[in-house]
Order: sequence, then C-alpha cells, then structure tokens
Amino acid sequence: MAIKLNLNSKEILEKVFPNVPRGYDPLEVDKYLDIVRRDYKLVEANYLEESSEVDTLKARIAALEKENEALKIENEKYASRLKDINENDNVTVDNIDLVKRINVLEKFLYQHGYIPSQIK
Repeated sequence: MAIKLNLNSKEILEKVFPNVPRGYDPLEVDKYLDIVRRDYKLVEANYLEESSEVDTLKARIAALEKENEALKIENEKYASRLKDINENDNVTVDNIDLVKRINVLEKFLYQHGYIPSQIK
C-alpha cells in the first residue's frame, strides 16, 4: 500500500528555521514538527498494518505447509495401495468382458422378475 508523505529525509535534514531575536520562531517549529509527527504516524500505522498482515500470512503459510504434509502422507498411502492393486490383480480385457456379460444377464433376470442374488 503506497502512502503519500509530506516530507522526506532530505527535506527534514535541510530545513532551515527563520531566525528571530531570541532563537527560532516557536510557531514555525511547532508547525514543522506537526507535519513530521503526522508523517511518522502514517508510517507507523502502515508498518503496524503490514506487520500484522505479514504475521497473518506467516500463520496461513504454516497451516498450508502442515496441510500439505498431511496430503503428501495421504498421497503416499494411496500410491502404495494402488501399487499393491496393480501388482496383485491382473485386470485384463477378458475380466472386464466377463463383468459386462454378468451385468447384462442380471439385467435380463431383473426384467423378468427374478432377483439374481436369491437364485440358488
């Protein structure tokens, strides 16, 4: 977030107050210091806002990293299960064709009023 400051460090450094018989004009100094104070309040408010946003984002990052680790563990678990399935089960086109054929036969039985699981 960009903020517009009334002064910069060079202006503060090079500011010359007009001389009066007994030192600087107190009203000029007060006006100038009021401007400096407002600028620093803006900077401080901006800093506090950004630091709280940074803290919030750091907490969010930590939560997402924790969630990411949990998902990695779960992913590894499923990958090992899939590997076991692929190694142990020989799924072939013949097996798929048989399942399709059984499905067609069961549908035929249901259409004619029979329940395939109850046939002995």
